Amino acid sequence: MLRRKTPKNTSSLHTVLRTGSIAELEQHYSPSFVNYDGYPGATLLTTALGNSDPSSRVALAHRLLDDGADVTRHAPLHVLLGQNAHDPEPEAELLARLLDAGADVNHAVPDVGTPLETIAKKFKFSDADNQPFYDVLLARPDIDFLAPGLDGRPVLVNLRKWYALRGHLVEQVEAVLNRRGITAPPEPVDD
Repeated sequence: MLRRKTPKNTSSLHTVLRTGSIAELEQHYSPSFVNYDGYPGATLLTTALGNSDPSSRVALAHRLLDDGADVTRHAPLHVLLGQNAHDPEPEAELLARLLDAGADVNHAVPDVGTPLETIAKKFKFSDADNQPFYDVLLARPDIDFLAPGLDGRPVLVNLRKWYALRGHLVEQVEAVLNRRGITAPPEPVDD
């Protein structure tokens, strides 16, 4: 039996990934499509990570990861963390899986920065709401808070600019740096 590498109806597959459920996916998807590259600026995985329903988002993404989805293309962490609705616990588990599969925790994207900056910039959520995501990101030994992020500034500098709303996160980041034996740079003094 010949297995197709591309879906017959990409529009239907795209719609299911954006707004549908795992049950609907089965009608339009084959594992051989997992790394289909027919959507400009997106993969099937990043499309699923943009699903409007958090529970569907998680189920669809796990299915694609089970089938070998590439986690290194089109900023999947940013897509997941940039959503306007979250179910933090299962999505934090998904975040950890994406990272374990090779997604780059320090990848900076113009206009949103790194994955940590992406979730921190979602001011509609409190630090308490975001804590499951923070726990996963801050536990990564490869996360670099002094690397360039949003607008080319170090991630920590950007987080400090948001201290009024992200004070708890800033304190956690500085504590991680301290545990690593890295002295956090002083905050700039305004003239």
